[in-house]
Parts: sequence; structure tokens; C-alpha cells
Amino acid sequence: MLSFIAKPFVWAHHSPRVQRIFAILDVIIASINKNIAVVGLVVGVLVTAINVFCRYLTGLFPDFFHFSLTWAEEVARYCFLWSALFGAAYGFRKGVHISVTMLLEQFPPKLAKACVIGIHTLNSLFLAFMCYAGVKVCYENYLLGYMSEALHDVPLWIFLLCLPFAFFGATYRSIEKIYEVSWTSADKVVKNAESEMIHDSVIKD
Repeated sequence: MLSFIAKPFVWAHHSPRVQRIFAILDVIIASINKNIAVVGLVVGVLVTAINVFCRYLTGLFPDFFHFSLTWAEEVARYCFLWSALFGAAYGFRKGVHISVTMLLEQFPPKLAKACVIGIHTLNSLFLAFMCYAGVKVCYENYLLGYMSEALHDVPLWIFLLCLPFAFFGATYRSIEKIYEVSWTSADKVVKNAESEMIHDSVIKD
């Protein structure tokens, strides 16, 4: 069941060259997702805090201090958006997204494995579609010439690049899960999923 999906991934598991490619991609994509998520969150918090402090001083000393970052709200909003999307993509690698394995535990091992592969396949298709939709959103904003509300010289599509890039990373991670499940023994699939979720929820890197 669903073996036609699993076969190419089983072959890849036994190919040293493909293994090296996966290892390199894993490091690159994980670093990009994690660093953008962290930097986006830090910059968003700092910009918001600085703007709040400036407005506070303006309220305390209205005769001496008149300063506010007019672009802070929009920049912080997009920073949090980038952080959330790339953080979610990184979450696929760590296996920290919410999942319920109670029903799968009741299935025979082969059926449970087929269900897990099917779930990841549907998930990959959805994420790939969202990546495509993100590309279309960026392209349409580019064609229409929309600019940032606060940073008038910056095209809006630049801020929206997080959509295709983050969903592309998430798609790769979801396909990677199909790869991992495909060569895993059927009686270990559900146990491995539970162990990964517990381990990566506790162990940080």
C-alpha cells in the first residue's frame, strides 16, 4: 500500500551520493530556517521596544521630545511574520508540530506506516501548493507595483518573499519525512514518531 511512493525513497536511502546530498541540504535549510526565525523575532522585539520607549518619552516630555518610528509597526509586523513562518518550517525538522498517534497505534504496523506516508504525502502537496501560491502573490504584487505603506521606497513583494521561501522549506521537510518513514521498519514507525516528538520537544539545539 502506497509502496509506489515509498520505493524511490528506499532507493535513495541506499545511495551514498543521495545521502550526502540530503545531509548537505539538511544543514543548509535548517540553518536558514532557524537563523531567520531567531533574527526576525529579535529585530521585531527590538524595533517595537525602541518605538514604545520613544513614545513614552514623548508622553512624559511633550515640550522637549517629539519622536516616533513611523515605520516601526510595519517592520515589526513583517519581522514576526518571517519569524513565524520560518520557525514553523524548522518545526517540521524537529517534529514539534502537534500530532495524535493514538489512532495509528491501533492499526497493524503496515497499515500504520501506509497511513503515515499518506499523511506526509498530502501534507507535502498542500505545502507545495502554498509555496506556488506564495510565488504568485509576490509576482502579482511586483506587477501591480505595490509599495510598503511606511517604507515607501521598498516594494511590498520583498516583504512577502517569506511566503514562497518558508513554504518551500516546509515542503522539503515534509518530503524528508516520507523519506525517513519509507525505509523505516513498519513496526517502528509509530514508536519512532513518538520518540522523536518527545526528544525534540525537550532537547534544544
